[in-house]
Amino acid sequence: MSTDPWSWAEQRRDTEVSYRELSREAGLAPGTPITLDLIFLAAETDSDEAKLVAGLARAGYAVEADPEDGTVEASIDNVPFTVEAIWAHEEKTTRIALTHGYAPDGWGFFEPD
Repeated sequence: MSTDPWSWAEQRRDTEVSYRELSREAGLAPGTPITLDLIFLAAETDSDEAKLVAGLARAGYAVEADPEDGTVEASIDNVPFTVEAIWAHEEKTTRIALTHGYAPDGWGFFEPD
């Protein structure tokens, strides 16, 4: 794992900017339940996909790994569409990812029907 400190403030700012943009584009009311998808990319040569997948699954996320491109996607249903709720999941999953040599590579959501 890298010894570089993670910039939580920068990640939070990016989340807030993305939320505002997606909020305008999707036109969803704050609090609308969404399926949140969080994407992680192998950031180090010693990244451990199996441990990341297991850690995210233990934390309650549905997980899919794509070994071909080195990404892991974690999804969770019924997340209120608010920046606070999204950030809570992003911070939680990022902490898990960083311990296994992965870094966040964005998030998105499925709009409700």
